[in-house]
Amino acid sequence: MTLSIILLLFGWPSLAEPRATPPITAAAIAPDGDAVLLGSQSGIELRSWPELAAMGRLPTELTHVHDLRFSPDGRQLLAVGGTPAEQGACELWSWSYRKRSLHTSLGDDVAYSADWSVDGKWWVIGGGDVGGGGKAIFLDAVSAKQIGEYQGHSRPVLTVRFLDPQTVVSAGVDNTLRIWSVPDAKHLRTLDNHLGAVNDLAFSPRANPESEPILGSASEDRTVRLWQPRVGRLMRFTRLASVPRCLVWTADGQQLIAGCNDGRLRFLDAQTMECVRELDGGRGRIHQLILEPRRERILVVGENGFAGIALR
Repeated sequence: MTLSIILLLFGWPSLAEPRATPPITAAAIAPDGDAVLLGSQSGIELRSWPELAAMGRLPTELTHVHDLRFSPDGRQLLAVGGTPAEQGACELWSWSYRKRSLHTSLGDDVAYSADWSVDGKWWVIGGGDVGGGGKAIFLDAVSAKQIGEYQGHSRPVLTVRFLDPQTVVSAGVDNTLRIWSVPDAKHLRTLDNHLGAVNDLAFSPRANPESEPILGSASEDRTVRLWQPRVGRLMRFTRLASVPRCLVWTADGQQLIAGCNDGRLRFLDAQTMECVRELDGGRGRIHQLILEPRRERILVVGENGFAGIALR
Protein backbone atom coordinates (compact mmCIF):
# COMPACT_ATOMS: atom_id res chain seq x y z
CA MET A 1 0.00 0.00 0.00
CA THR A 2 1.48 3.34 -1.02
CA LEU A 3 1.95 6.26 1.39
CA SER A 4 -0.71 8.35 -0.37
CA ILE A 5 -3.32 5.61 0.03
CA ILE A 6 -2.44 5.17 3.71
CA LEU A 7 -2.90 8.90 4.26
CA LEU A 8 -6.26 8.89 2.51
CA LEU A 9 -7.49 5.93 4.55
CA PHE A 10 -6.21 6.87 7.99
CA GLY A 11 -5.88 10.65 7.84
CA TRP A 12 -2.99 13.08 7.63
CA PRO A 13 -0.43 13.23 10.44
CA SER A 14 -0.85 15.49 13.44
CA LEU A 15 1.06 18.33 11.78
CA ALA A 16 -2.06 18.96 9.72
CA GLU A 17 -4.33 18.96 12.77
CA PRO A 18 -5.07 22.16 14.76
CA ARG A 19 -2.93 22.55 17.84
CA ALA A 20 -4.42 22.92 21.28
CA THR A 21 -4.70 26.53 22.39
CA PRO A 22 -2.71 27.33 25.57
CA PRO A 23 -4.82 28.55 28.51
CA ILE A 24 -5.11 32.30 28.97
CA THR A 25 -3.20 33.30 32.10
CA ALA A 26 -3.46 37.12 31.95
CA ALA A 27 -5.90 39.70 30.66
CA ALA A 28 -6.48 43.45 30.63
CA ILE A 29 -8.88 45.94 29.07
CA ALA A 30 -7.16 48.88 27.38
CA PRO A 31 -7.60 52.33 28.97
CA ASP A 32 -9.81 53.58 26.11
CA GLY A 33 -12.10 50.58 26.59
CA ASP A 34 -11.91 49.52 22.94
CA ALA A 35 -9.46 46.61 23.14
CA VAL A 36 -8.71 43.54 25.24
CA LEU A 37 -5.28 41.99 25.80
CA LEU A 38 -4.99 38.26 26.45
CA GLY A 39 -1.72 36.70 27.65
CA SER A 40 -0.66 33.05 27.49
CA GLN A 41 2.26 30.82 26.48
CA SER A 42 1.49 31.95 22.91
CA GLY A 43 2.23 35.60 23.73
CA ILE A 44 -0.06 38.63 23.99
CA GLU A 45 -3.09 38.78 21.72
CA LEU A 46 -5.15 41.90 20.98
CA ARG A 47 -8.91 41.74 20.45
CA SER A 48 -11.59 44.37 20.03
CA TRP A 49 -13.94 45.06 22.93
CA PRO A 50 -16.69 44.15 23.33
CA GLU A 51 -16.81 42.28 19.99
CA LEU A 52 -13.66 40.24 20.82
CA ALA A 53 -12.57 40.16 17.17
CA ALA A 54 -8.87 39.40 16.53
CA MET A 55 -6.74 42.56 16.02
CA GLY A 56 -3.14 41.33 16.15
CA ARG A 57 -0.43 40.52 18.66
CA LEU A 58 2.34 42.15 20.72
CA PRO A 59 5.70 40.42 20.00
CA THR A 60 6.55 39.64 23.62
CA GLU A 61 9.61 37.59 24.57
CA LEU A 62 7.96 36.24 27.74
CA THR A 63 7.63 32.46 27.56
CA HIS A 64 4.65 32.57 29.94
CA VAL A 65 2.56 35.73 30.46
CA HIS A 66 1.00 35.80 33.94
CA ASP A 67 -0.14 39.39 34.46
CA LEU A 68 -0.85 42.52 32.40
CA ARG A 69 -1.21 45.91 34.12
CA PHE A 70 -1.65 49.38 32.65
CA SER A 71 -0.03 52.39 34.29
CA PRO A 72 -2.34 54.81 36.13
CA ASP A 73 -2.14 57.28 33.21
CA GLY A 74 -2.88 54.51 30.69
CA ARG A 75 0.21 55.20 28.60
CA GLN A 76 2.26 52.11 29.46
CA LEU A 77 1.64 48.40 29.79
CA LEU A 78 3.58 46.21 32.25
CA ALA A 79 3.70 42.48 31.43
CA VAL A 80 5.22 39.89 33.79
CA GLY A 81 5.86 36.16 33.60
CA GLY A 82 8.83 33.98 32.71
CA THR A 83 9.63 30.30 33.06
CA PRO A 84 8.94 28.34 36.28
CA ALA A 85 12.08 27.42 38.26
CA GLU A 86 14.24 29.15 35.62
CA GLN A 87 13.60 32.87 35.23
CA GLY A 88 11.17 35.65 36.01
CA ALA A 89 10.94 38.58 33.66
CA CYS A 90 8.98 41.74 32.90
CA GLU A 91 8.42 43.94 29.87
CA LEU A 92 7.28 47.54 29.55
CA TRP A 93 5.35 48.66 26.47
CA SER A 94 4.32 52.06 25.15
CA TRP A 95 0.63 51.49 24.56
CA SER A 96 0.08 54.24 21.96
CA TYR A 97 2.98 53.00 19.79
CA ARG A 98 2.63 49.29 20.67
CA LYS A 99 6.41 49.37 21.16
CA ARG A 100 8.43 47.59 23.85
CA SER A 101 10.77 49.87 25.77
CA LEU A 102 12.41 47.24 28.00
CA HIS A 103 12.68 43.56 28.84
CA THR A 104 14.44 42.69 32.08
CA SER A 105 15.11 39.60 34.19
CA LEU A 106 13.63 39.44 37.69
CA GLY A 107 15.38 36.42 39.18
CA ASP A 108 15.37 32.64 39.05
CA ASP A 109 11.63 31.84 39.19
CA VAL A 110 8.48 32.93 37.43
CA ALA A 111 6.61 36.17 38.26
CA TYR A 112 2.86 35.78 38.83
CA SER A 113 1.47 39.20 39.68
CA ALA A 114 2.24 42.91 39.33
CA ASP A 115 0.82 46.28 40.33
CA TRP A 116 1.59 49.97 39.84
CA SER A 117 1.55 52.47 42.68
CA VAL A 118 -1.23 55.02 42.21
CA ASP A 119 1.32 57.77 41.53
CA GLY A 120 2.97 55.64 38.83
CA LYS A 121 6.42 55.73 40.47
CA TRP A 122 6.76 52.10 41.56
CA TRP A 123 6.06 48.54 40.43
CA VAL A 124 5.62 45.66 42.81
CA ILE A 125 6.00 42.15 41.36
CA GLY A 126 5.37 38.88 43.20
CA GLY A 127 6.35 35.34 42.32
CA GLY A 128 8.21 32.22 43.27
CA ASP A 129 11.75 31.71 44.45
CA VAL A 130 14.09 28.74 44.19
CA GLY A 131 13.68 26.36 47.10
CA GLY A 132 9.88 26.74 47.14
CA GLY A 133 9.68 30.12 48.84
CA GLY A 134 8.16 33.34 47.57
CA LYS A 135 9.22 36.93 47.25
CA ALA A 136 7.94 40.31 46.16
CA ILE A 137 10.22 42.93 44.68
CA PHE A 138 9.62 46.58 43.95
CA LEU A 139 11.21 48.57 41.18
CA ASP A 140 11.52 52.15 40.01
CA ALA A 141 8.97 52.50 37.19
CA VAL A 142 11.21 54.87 35.19
CA SER A 143 14.55 53.04 35.32
CA ALA A 144 13.22 49.50 36.05
CA LYS A 145 15.93 49.32 38.73
CA GLN A 146 15.12 47.03 41.65
CA ILE A 147 14.83 49.11 44.82
CA GLY A 148 14.05 46.44 47.39
CA GLU A 149 12.75 42.95 48.08
CA TYR A 150 10.37 41.39 50.60
CA GLN A 151 11.02 37.72 51.46
CA GLY A 152 8.52 37.15 54.26
CA HIS A 153 6.46 34.50 52.44
CA SER A 154 7.43 30.85 52.87
CA ARG A 155 5.84 29.81 49.55
CA PRO A 156 5.17 31.50 46.17
CA VAL A 157 3.45 34.89 46.06
CA LEU A 158 0.39 34.78 43.78
CA THR A 159 -0.99 38.30 44.10
CA VAL A 160 0.33 41.76 45.03
CA ARG A 161 -1.48 45.09 45.42
CA PHE A 162 -0.47 48.59 46.52
CA LEU A 163 -2.45 49.78 49.53
CA ASP A 164 -1.00 53.26 49.00
CA PRO A 165 2.26 54.54 47.43
CA GLN A 166 4.22 53.49 50.55
CA THR A 167 2.48 50.21 51.46
CA VAL A 168 2.00 46.85 49.71
CA VAL A 169 -0.19 43.81 50.44
CA SER A 170 1.06 40.45 49.12
CA ALA A 171 -0.49 36.99 49.44
CA GLY A 172 -0.09 33.48 48.13
CA VAL A 173 0.40 29.79 48.68
CA ASP A 174 1.39 30.08 52.38
CA ASN A 175 -2.23 31.11 53.23
CA THR A 176 -1.22 34.57 54.49
CA LEU A 177 -1.68 38.20 53.56
CA ARG A 178 1.39 40.23 54.46
CA ILE A 179 1.56 44.01 54.68
CA TRP A 180 4.89 45.73 54.26
CA SER A 181 6.30 49.14 53.49
CA VAL A 182 8.03 50.64 50.45
CA PRO A 183 10.89 51.32 49.96
CA ASP A 184 12.45 49.66 53.04
CA ALA A 185 10.49 46.36 52.73
CA LYS A 186 9.74 46.45 56.44
CA HIS A 187 7.14 43.92 57.61
CA LEU A 188 4.15 45.66 59.21
CA ARG A 189 1.49 43.00 59.74
CA THR A 190 0.42 39.45 58.83
CA LEU A 191 -3.21 38.43 58.31
CA ASP A 192 -3.39 34.65 58.71
CA ASN A 193 -7.08 33.71 58.99
CA HIS A 194 -7.20 31.85 55.67
CA LEU A 195 -6.80 28.05 55.72
CA GLY A 196 -5.77 27.70 52.09
CA ALA A 197 -3.75 29.49 49.43
CA VAL A 198 -4.85 33.06 48.71
CA ASN A 199 -5.64 33.32 45.00
CA ASP A 200 -6.50 37.00 44.56
CA LEU A 201 -6.76 40.41 46.25
CA ALA A 202 -8.97 43.35 45.26
CA PHE A 203 -9.41 46.77 46.85
CA SER A 204 -12.85 48.36 46.96
CA PRO A 205 -13.20 51.66 45.09
CA ARG A 206 -13.45 54.58 47.52
CA ALA A 207 -15.65 57.61 46.96
CA ASN A 208 -13.84 59.32 49.84
CA PRO A 209 -10.02 58.98 49.67
CA GLU A 210 -9.84 59.59 53.43
CA SER A 211 -12.00 56.57 54.29
CA GLU A 212 -10.47 53.31 55.51
CA PRO A 213 -9.60 51.05 52.54
CA ILE A 214 -11.39 47.70 52.29
CA LEU A 215 -9.62 44.70 50.82
CA GLY A 216 -11.21 41.51 49.51
CA SER A 217 -9.32 38.20 49.46
CA ALA A 218 -10.25 34.91 47.73
CA SER A 219 -8.85 31.60 48.94
CA GLU A 220 -8.69 27.88 48.26
CA ASP A 221 -10.48 27.44 51.61
CA ARG A 222 -13.62 28.53 49.64
CA THR A 223 -13.92 31.79 51.54
CA VAL A 224 -13.99 35.41 50.47
CA ARG A 225 -12.94 37.73 53.28
CA LEU A 226 -13.14 41.49 53.74
CA TRP A 227 -10.40 43.29 55.65
CA GLN A 228 -9.38 46.69 56.91
CA PRO A 229 -5.70 46.03 56.27
CA ARG A 230 -4.27 49.15 57.92
CA VAL A 231 -5.53 48.02 61.31
CA GLY A 232 -5.43 44.27 60.64
CA ARG A 233 -9.17 43.81 61.12
CA LEU A 234 -11.16 40.98 59.55
CA MET A 235 -14.55 42.58 58.92
CA ARG A 236 -16.63 39.66 57.64
CA PHE A 237 -16.42 36.60 55.42
CA THR A 238 -18.48 34.04 53.55
CA ARG A 239 -17.91 30.45 52.45
CA LEU A 240 -18.91 29.68 48.87
CA ALA A 241 -20.07 26.46 47.21
CA SER A 242 -16.94 26.50 45.00
CA VAL A 243 -13.38 27.82 45.32
CA PRO A 244 -13.14 31.53 44.33
CA ARG A 245 -10.17 32.15 42.05
CA CYS A 246 -10.53 35.85 41.27
CA LEU A 247 -12.31 38.97 42.50
CA VAL A 248 -13.55 42.25 41.05
CA TRP A 249 -15.60 45.02 42.68
CA THR A 250 -18.53 46.77 41.06
CA ALA A 251 -17.82 50.42 40.31
CA ASP A 252 -19.93 51.64 43.23
CA GLY A 253 -18.21 49.33 45.73
CA GLN A 254 -21.52 47.81 46.80
CA GLN A 255 -20.80 44.30 45.51
CA LEU A 256 -17.80 42.02 45.14
CA ILE A 257 -17.90 39.53 42.26
CA ALA A 258 -16.10 36.20 42.70
CA GLY A 259 -15.16 33.99 39.74
CA CYS A 260 -15.17 30.36 40.86
CA ASN A 261 -13.87 26.91 39.96
CA ASP A 262 -17.34 25.74 38.95
CA GLY A 263 -17.51 28.40 36.23
CA ARG A 264 -19.98 30.65 38.03
CA LEU A 265 -19.82 34.33 38.95
CA ARG A 266 -21.13 35.02 42.46
CA PHE A 267 -22.19 38.55 43.38
CA LEU A 268 -21.63 39.24 47.08
CA ASP A 269 -23.26 42.10 48.97
CA ALA A 270 -20.34 43.93 50.60
CA GLN A 271 -22.37 44.76 53.71
CA THR A 272 -23.65 41.26 54.46
CA MET A 273 -21.45 38.99 52.26
CA GLU A 274 -24.63 37.25 51.12
CA CYS A 275 -24.65 35.91 47.56
CA VAL A 276 -27.36 38.00 45.88
CA ARG A 277 -26.89 36.82 42.29
CA GLU A 278 -25.19 34.13 40.21
CA LEU A 279 -24.25 33.98 36.53
CA ASP A 280 -22.81 31.14 34.46
CA GLY A 281 -19.52 32.34 32.95
CA GLY A 282 -19.78 29.74 30.19
CA ARG A 283 -16.02 29.16 30.02
CA GLY A 284 -15.34 26.53 32.69
CA ARG A 285 -13.21 27.31 35.72
CA ILE A 286 -12.79 31.08 35.88
CA HIS A 287 -9.25 32.46 36.02
CA GLN A 288 -9.84 36.22 35.79
CA LEU A 289 -12.62 38.81 35.80
CA ILE A 290 -12.30 42.38 34.51
CA LEU A 291 -15.14 44.87 34.84
CA GLU A 292 -15.65 47.57 32.22
CA PRO A 293 -18.18 49.94 33.86
CA ARG A 294 -18.74 52.17 30.83
CA ARG A 295 -20.51 49.38 28.93
CA GLU A 296 -21.62 47.51 32.05
CA ARG A 297 -19.92 44.38 30.80
CA ILE A 298 -17.46 41.97 32.37
CA LEU A 299 -14.66 40.05 30.66
CA VAL A 300 -14.61 36.43 31.84
CA VAL A 301 -11.43 34.44 31.27
CA GLY A 302 -11.69 30.71 31.96
CA GLU A 303 -10.10 27.38 31.24
CA ASN A 304 -12.18 27.10 28.05
CA GLY A 305 -11.57 30.54 26.59
CA PHE A 306 -13.06 33.99 27.18
CA ALA A 307 -16.31 35.89 26.82
CA GLY A 308 -17.87 39.29 27.43
CA ILE A 309 -21.01 39.19 29.58
CA ALA A 310 -23.53 41.99 30.03
CA LEU A 311 -24.35 42.71 33.66
CA ARG A 312 -27.89 43.87 32.91
